[in-house]
Amino acid sequence: MSRPDISQVIEQGLAKYRERMEGAVLGAPVSQRVATPEAIRQFAQGLGDLNPLWCDPDYAAATEWGGLLAPPAFLNAVCEGQAILGLPGLIAFFVGARWEWNGVMRAGDSFTVDNELLPLADKTKPGQPVRVFQQGVLRYRNQRGEVAGSCRWDMMRSQVKLGGGKKKEPSGQTAPAVLQREPYSPEKLAEIYQAIRAEKPRGREERFWQDVAVGDVVDPVIKGPLSLSDMVAWSTGIAWHRAALAHGPKLMHLLDNPGLAYIDPASGAPEPIAMSHMDPDGARILMGSPLPMDVGFQRVAWFTHPVTNWMGDAGRLLSLEVRLSGFVRFGDIAWLGGKVASKERLDGRAVVNLDLQCTNQRGEEVAAGTAQVALPESAAQPV
Repeated sequence: MSRPDISQVIEQGLAKYRERMEGAVLGAPVSQRVATPEAIRQFAQGLGDLNPLWCDPDYAAATEWGGLLAPPAFLNAVCEGQAILGLPGLIAFFVGARWEWNGVMRAGDSFTVDNELLPLADKTKPGQPVRVFQQGVLRYRNQRGEVAGSCRWDMMRSQVKLGGGKKKEPSGQTAPAVLQREPYSPEKLAEIYQAIRAEKPRGREERFWQDVAVGDVVDPVIKGPLSLSDMVAWSTGIAWHRAALAHGPKLMHLLDNPGLAYIDPASGAPEPIAMSHMDPDGARILMGSPLPMDVGFQRVAWFTHPVTNWMGDAGRLLSLEVRLSGFVRFGDIAWLGGKVASKERLDGRAVVNLDLQCTNQRGEEVAAGTAQVALPESAAQPV
């Protein structure tokens, strides 16, 4: 019996998705159900954000919160801020997300998650391979049944690998003749180390809404040079289910679910698709990239770091929306920062709107976003 043509597989998959999955609310895989102090610390380490409000119980107990908080992006450790569902024959590429938070998350909170699938949008151009825009909304409910946060994830599904390599890079990016890891001189590394040492959270020093002016700078933080150890720390910090199995259980799972695997050309054995972010062969096979890259929802989480540093312990991150526009590969450095775009009063809160940007070591923008932060107007006013 002959195998079906890939165009038939794609067409049938699109029809099935539109008929059975659009509008459906599904359960989502949960990794860290409870925000224990240990799970919070592990996540903060993988994010590269050791704010004492997340990591130091004694410090956190002396703040207005009275104990450890989980960083806003911790919900990625509960369930990754994306979904790869259905649509066989179409490669999944994460392109952005919008997060909203409805309160702080404390050590000891527990969560359940559901995933509402939104209608597909056909982005195929005449005569070009199929491209479909896929979205959903993850809702994270705490032990009281409250929606602690939500994530609208945005995925481009395509027949074409979008990872670059010898193909055309995203608009504005410089494509080296042969992509390889960026080398840094001792002098350049000294500059990077100095900049990292200058990073610090505002902490107990309150930032009042009335003292903020349009154009104020959100000091940058640095991620990278991106390496395998960074990706292992992130994977560990989110207890990533896509890379959680080893040895026999891993192999049996991949044999039963071949769509979640690729074949390692060196061993001939299956490996999980998550390895495309850690292994050069996986990156080449699955994404068309000669070097592994960060994970899209990981880069979105990076944006929370400069924002929480800037707002201090008394501030609250209300929302974050990020669009990816380029690649962060092994060896790349990402600088994340921004500025105050506007101020307003919203639903009884004093709110600051931030414009955010992520640029690499060549000065190319690889992501941009916006955030809303609630700030106090006095020491006695909670946010």
